[in-house]
Amino acid sequence: MYWLNADLVQATGIAIATVVGALTAWQARQVRQLRERIEALEDQLAEDRSRFKAAVRMIRALLRHIEELGAFIKLRTGEAPPANPVAIPTTLEDEL
Repeated sequence: MYWLNADLVQATGIAIATVVGALTAWQARQVRQLRERIEALEDQLAEDRSRFKAAVRMIRALLRHIEELGAFIKLRTGEAPPANPVAIPTTLEDEL
């Protein structure tokens, strides 16, 4: 059996090991890139959460200010203040 000589088996083993090594290196590179992307997304999520919380605090303060202005108008004029033209979306009512 000519095709089972030692040199051919060794060359085949080296070729397979090279392919497996290349695939492992490619996978390691992909895993590293994905981990970096996850870290960047987690940092962005933390920033977005802090911005959202700050926006909610500001909106709450503005809503209180609108109520205070409405009470002041009613006190000074005796009339009901004008209706607020801006309606809070139902998706944000729980947050506010």
